[in-house]
Amino acid sequence: HQCCCGCPGDVQWCPWAHCVLPMAMRRTCVALSPKLRMNSHPKNAVRWKPGTPGFWKPHYGASKFKWQFTLPYVREVDSLIHYPEVSRITGKPIDWYHDEPEDGYEGLRMLGENTLELRGMPMGRTPEYMQERLRRFFSKFGPVKQCRAEPHSRDPYQCDGRAWVTFRDKHAALKALRAPLKFPASLHDKVISMRHLDTDKRNDPDYFEKSKFWNAQVLSLARQLHIQLSSEAELRENGKHVALISNGLMEHELVILPKPTEPVRGRGGVPPSRGLAGSPTRLVPAGAAVLRRFGSWEALLTEAPFDELFVLEARGAASEGTSEGEATTLVVLPRLASAMNRTRILRRGQAVLASRLQAELSVWWREGKVALPEYVQRRIDWQDHKPKLPFELQIMSRSKDRVRIFDEKFLYRRQLVRARNDKRKERRGEWAEERKKMQDEKLEAQKRRRDKAVAALDSQKCSGLMGRSPGLVSSSLQRAR
Repeated sequence: HQCCCGCPGDVQWCPWAHCVLPMAMRRTCVALSPKLRMNSHPKNAVRWKPGTPGFWKPHYGASKFKWQFTLPYVREVDSLIHYPEVSRITGKPIDWYHDEPEDGYEGLRMLGENTLELRGMPMGRTPEYMQERLRRFFSKFGPVKQCRAEPHSRDPYQCDGRAWVTFRDKHAALKALRAPLKFPASLHDKVISMRHLDTDKRNDPDYFEKSKFWNAQVLSLARQLHIQLSSEAELRENGKHVALISNGLMEHELVILPKPTEPVRGRGGVPPSRGLAGSPTRLVPAGAAVLRRFGSWEALLTEAPFDELFVLEARGAASEGTSEGEATTLVVLPRLASAMNRTRILRRGQAVLASRLQAELSVWWREGKVALPEYVQRRIDWQDHKPKLPFELQIMSRSKDRVRIFDEKFLYRRQLVRARNDKRKERRGEWAEERKKMQDEKLEAQKRRRDKAVAALDSQKCSGLMGRSPGLVSSSLQRAR
């Protein structure tokens, strides 16, 4: 064949053979590149060298998995002894020749009956770090006997996604099972699924998503109720009875669909976690969302900033069967607010509901316990937030060729910067005190409005109205009562 440069004969004798052979090698490397979807098999992966454009570099703090390729298990003989082929517990094929099937109660036999099994643990942290994090969280509910985070089989510095927490008594374990566990954004916003191994009771892993959905419905109901009370003259004048407050109001309810028969495969065989996004809903009479988040309508109407839209009043004259100072009916009246002002108040209510949900999920791990000594607390804080070294020690590690650390001008400049930072810190302290005083005045005004609204409830003696649940009512309302 003819060479690309025009010389006759075989290519290997051409002095310009580099114009053909590198092109063929380049095509081979591109065809076997691991970036192409058609060549995702580990045997076809190109062994890139570190530093080249195609080499995969992990994030800081992560390690490379030792991912040796193994042939998938194929069942050769149909036998009733090796049955079933796919595990009903894990949903994975069972290797009857080289492994034993899992029954889901390995943690019960190892750690004891008062054990919670956690699924969906985040990766990127060592098992020791996650064990300390879990011990802090679950110590709020009772004495923790043992915490165990399972390391990954191909990387001992990563979590496998499973963990076990053992308590000393059953009451503490069941109390911790009802608490929602959601990690912060630094741990990938993971929502953990928990199961009590002794009783097989499970928590609701979608509680966080459902709570956000209920908060949106609460805002919609507050808007509908204010529009209804403001538009009708009779309701604007006489108010609406609290027992009939949900009449004419509609909210959306989540429709639970049956689980798919075949598992949904995502990237790498992991099912995608979409929460409740795209779930179907239906219109139902109002009441469920308020009951879930506040326990009763009266708790919602007396909560700031919703008390800027509504007011509770006791109206009616005393009858023969009642005392002189006892009212007969408790009604809700709308406050004077324009459409724009109502939108602003509901926007603030959205932020309040979000912070309320976040406070419910992030309870301090030392809540209700004796304060730790200062040295112990400082050592604990060092695990998450390491303090900076003093500047005098930092400049000792700098190069003397680029930074003249012993120069008088340099030291004087650092002295000026230190004086400026001290003044800024003093100003921030003054502004913090002034801001705290303003917040106290605002909270005092909200407390007076709440006391006025709760006084109407106390005079009516309707503490059990609409199924009030003391565990769902905010602590500020309990203190007011």
